[in-house]
Amino acid sequence: MGADRVAVRSSAGSAGKTSTKDLLAQVLAHHGDSVATPGSFNTEIGLPLTVMRAAESTRYLVLEMGARHLGDIAYLASLTAPQIGVVLNVGSAHVGEFGSREAIATAKGELVDSLPPADQGGVAVLNADDELVAAMATRTTATVVTYGTGESADIRATGIQVTAGRASFTLHPLHGTAPVALRLLGAHQVHNALAVAAAVHALGMDTGRIAQALSAAEPVSAGRLQILERADGMTIINDAFNANPESMRAGLETLTSVAGDRRTVAVLGEMKELGDTAKAAHADVGRLVGELGIDVLVTVGTTDEMTALADAARPASPLRIESADDPDVLLPLLNRLLNSGDVVLVKASKSVGLEKFANILHAEVRA
Repeated sequence: MGADRVAVRSSAGSAGKTSTKDLLAQVLAHHGDSVATPGSFNTEIGLPLTVMRAAESTRYLVLEMGARHLGDIAYLASLTAPQIGVVLNVGSAHVGEFGSREAIATAKGELVDSLPPADQGGVAVLNADDELVAAMATRTTATVVTYGTGESADIRATGIQVTAGRASFTLHPLHGTAPVALRLLGAHQVHNALAVAAAVHALGMDTGRIAQALSAAEPVSAGRLQILERADGMTIINDAFNANPESMRAGLETLTSVAGDRRTVAVLGEMKELGDTAKAAHADVGRLVGELGIDVLVTVGTTDEMTALADAARPASPLRIESADDPDVLLPLLNRLLNSGDVVLVKASKSVGLEKFANILHAEVRA
């Protein structure tokens, strides 16, 4: 099998590696037969299962790599050495496991370490707007291609606009420009799209085809800024596959952008694995809820972190705050609270148990 191997590594949740992997797979499909990691099968079990799906006709193998400890990415890369490595950002997800963002950067940089040198086709695709990612350029002899919104980036975006939660921009690769209008929700998808553009440009795809493929790509994996429209006019944004401070901000900003002048309701559960930063991180989310002018906040859970979130949001007026001790009592509460036409964001770490709740709310029929 002679497929080019493209690995995606980040930890930004609905704003990170899985969304970018899905986008990359769709764009590469316009350039040759591709096989990609399904869902988030990014472990020492999921990655080999993806590789085994490749056939003789497979030209591109898109692999998502996950990590909880130092050495995890190095091990996954040793199973099927990537030719192109894409690193999106260094966020605070799993900071409780790693101890610091710098340690997270060390772990993510293992992907860059694994790349072959430039004369053997190795390419490191790095986010120029993230200092810890940009610094990984010193860890490789592969060709480095940067992306971002600044003029120093090799692949960049200008004229970014967000309408009803979806971003459009002008793509500037190394040669030429082209307009892109994304169908994926969230302003953060611009960086994901730029990462994809950088990777496929390195594989020889021309600017026009890149822009067209990015604009045609649809959301794939459930629970990541997934829009569910209810018959009574309610819009549900299911972003409950996972959560961390960066993806929580992206979800809340997307909620307000999608809603326009409709009533906004944020149903939020705890962000896990944040270690000693957990309470402060949840308080930051609460303040953001107030700053964005969200109309209703519903907290799920009785932990100190969720109390900190609600307390930080409380000074915002006329914000209404409700709470549910657990997901089991959430549906009756929302049935009393919600109106037709509301826009509802459902977001929490996966272990909270809200991932399937958005679908239950979507299917609910009012008496």
